[in-house]
Amino acid sequence: MLNRLDRALVARLVKFGVVGLSGVVVNVVVFDLFYRLLLAGVADIDIRLVSSNLAGIIVSILTNFMLNDRWTWGDRSKGGPADWFARLAKYYLLASVAAVVQLGVTWASFRLFWMHFDLVIVQYDLSPTLSLFTGIGCGMFINFLASHLWAFRDVEDSE
Repeated sequence: MLNRLDRALVARLVKFGVVGLSGVVVNVVVFDLFYRLLLAGVADIDIRLVSSNLAGIIVSILTNFMLNDRWTWGDRSKGGPADWFARLAKYYLLASVAAVVQLGVTWASFRLFWMHFDLVIVQYDLSPTLSLFTGIGCGMFINFLASHLWAFRDVEDSE
């Protein structure tokens, strides 16, 4: 049977997962917008893949931060308005570590695995998107731990 602390952590993890899913949607939409439209003329597939992935990461980090700050860790004492920017900076820093993992795993899984399959459905190649999901999954675990232990911890715990 879970004690109160364990239940609270599980509830926070579920909230983090819900926010993460919304971030995945944002990430994929921005990725596809860049990969299939804005950078469609870029011949170098690696530059197109990494640039599109980076754009999706930057936007989804911001939306995830705002939702996590308000909802997932909304019960924690976080200080005043100036502290919001400090949390945002911390979150971008830790999410950047997770993003580097995501970028590396996305590129590697595309090059080593996904691009070798014929995954075109109705003229839509699923390979870049599946490699993106592979990278996102690997970065998510790092992001939760760092968020819970550092970016969103109670103000009184950090003094």
